Amino acid sequence: MWKVAVDVGGTFTDLYAVSRKGESARVKVLSTPQSPEIGVLNAIDEFLERGVRPQEVDLVIHATTIATNAFLGQKHLKLAEVSLVTTKGMEDIIEIQRQKRPNLYDFTGKKPKPLVPPELRFGVKERVNFKGEVIEPLDVSELLRIAPNLRGIVAVCFLHSYANPVNEIKAKEILERLGFDVVASHESTMERREYERFSTTIVNAALKPLVSSYLLRLVEALKSKGIEAPLFVVASSGGLVTIEEAMSRPAQLIESGPAGGAVGAAYYAKKLGVKEALAFDMGGTTAKAAVVINGEPVLTREYEVGGEVHAGRLVKGSGYPVRYPFIDLAEVSAGGGTIAWSENGILRVGPISAGANPGPACYGLGGEEPTVTDANLVLGRLPERLPSGLKLRKDLALKAFEKLSKELGSDPIEVAEAVIEAITEEMGRAVRIVTIERGIDPSELILIAYGGMGPLHAAELAEQFGIKEILVPMGAGVFTAFGMLNSDVKYSITRSVVKEVTEDLEPYFLELEAAVRRRMELSGMSVDRFERVADVRYSTQGWTLEVKADKPYSPEKLARRFEELHERRYGFKLDVPIVVENIGVTAIHYVNKVGLKGFDKEPLEIGKTEAWFMGRGFEEATVYERFGKGEVRGPGIIMDYDTTVLVPSGWIAKALEDGTLMLRRA
Repeated sequence: MWKVAVDVGGTFTDLYAVSRKGESARVKVLSTPQSPEIGVLNAIDEFLERGVRPQEVDLVIHATTIATNAFLGQKHLKLAEVSLVTTKGMEDIIEIQRQKRPNLYDFTGKKPKPLVPPELRFGVKERVNFKGEVIEPLDVSELLRIAPNLRGIVAVCFLHSYANPVNEIKAKEILERLGFDVVASHESTMERREYERFSTTIVNAALKPLVSSYLLRLVEALKSKGIEAPLFVVASSGGLVTIEEAMSRPAQLIESGPAGGAVGAAYYAKKLGVKEALAFDMGGTTAKAAVVINGEPVLTREYEVGGEVHAGRLVKGSGYPVRYPFIDLAEVSAGGGTIAWSENGILRVGPISAGANPGPACYGLGGEEPTVTDANLVLGRLPERLPSGLKLRKDLALKAFEKLSKELGSDPIEVAEAVIEAITEEMGRAVRIVTIERGIDPSELILIAYGGMGPLHAAELAEQFGIKEILVPMGAGVFTAFGMLNSDVKYSITRSVVKEVTEDLEPYFLELEAAVRRRMELSGMSVDRFERVADVRYSTQGWTLEVKADKPYSPEKLARRFEELHERRYGFKLDVPIVVENIGVTAIHYVNKVGLKGFDKEPLEIGKTEAWFMGRGFEEATVYERFGKGEVRGPGIIMDYDTTVLVPSGWIAKALEDGTLMLRRA
């Protein structure tokens, strides 16, 4: 029997599968952005053509970018129309938003346009206070009076429903009896701060029809191929959720795609005994970085979907807040398909990507603009025929650079070199965001490089930050899909408490554990472990830091962890009371993990080539097939089915027992 994971990227769709016998399979096909499920099915078709019967597939795991792409305005992906029913007087919370402005000194700047227009926002009489006491019950007659004016999906968001959702529950029941599809805020998140809770609920409502129809189409398509296996989806936290959970809270899937790679890097680091690592993923469209501490990727609950990105950072106040756990990733427009262009005689690289169609010029599919892949090809860092069978046209890549070099008044090879330098600097931005800006020294981390282009650029990126060791796993080009196979099923729930850290919070944690256990058991799974967190702040502050909490609850340990993290992040501590604002519990159901299998093959030299290395110029490099035993010294290029590893002079590449290539400075 086989477990299959399929990751849809902007340029390629990757499949990684393992059988109970320990066999593995890798597939890489071009993505189909307008209909992403076609790329998924193409990858599965190629996998089945290798002699696997559909009935032998007993689990399918999927990572999708459909939710993100819908907010980015991709054609054919339309957000649903949403109506808002809220406490009378609160109709314009989503218009007022927060004081945050995307551009601090732009006094004419505009906040993001609310997802619900004024004519579809309705207030009804009801009131619950912050203690959960019902001040005024729901006015049912008023709710029935506005019902004929509601359209699309209805988001019900009442004031303080996190403390007591009784009025929301009643409103939802009435509207559902009238035939409406309803998303209630207490089912989305049980946290205070009305704007963030309302926003999370409305994002869920806007995505619900799109994500539901996509997942149901995919399930039916798999069944038509004879695959009856259950389908799980990767959430932004890196955990797996059932399609039922994904359809009810689709905002969890916003960063589904990149999460799998970070989970894979965390599992991989833990297995190799690496305590602190930097996960670096470079694909065809973007490059992503995340930090792994003690075998776990770092998480954040501060995320905005559909907002602006500047130098790899989400511009706060430019998007719609979503209060779910997300892997703390930094992402920049730096992939193999990133286009180089001229602006008033100055070289620019990105943010536009050639994508899967037409792709880089060297693909021969009609692309005429030079990309990072084209630069690597003309500089001898990539062969003209990849082990996967993909043929690259060096003549077309050179032609694209000749055209750009004329606009820049430079030589085509010099322009290609500048493209590699510029893209390396851009990827460095992502690394700085998740390390230096978080108080972490990147030189003390081990770099785990994956993605189709990651191992090709890893050593030169590592040199920027003084990183001395790089790990390139087997199947690096489809490593995100491998990571998905090692994701556990995770259901999370949070609620506001607003108590001093010294108070007994154990009953509140136990209440959440019981609630999330019920959710897991309704999906037919048992809970193997609970994880606890708390959003903590000083009493004089307005915003929080997330800190791990113990079972049973220990106020001393939580306070100590908070102060250590606060000092590491901001450089100081305060002598004031510490407050726990929110608590969260994650229920985890373990999946059987899959490992990477090494192979007994010595380095095999397959040729020599003149290749350009950053900071060194052109050098004669030895080209090798991927090996599972022994070591080679740079300058060298190691070819694999789904990626290429660049080994500059001064570096050694050594194969470890599980097939990993460890690059270290000589």
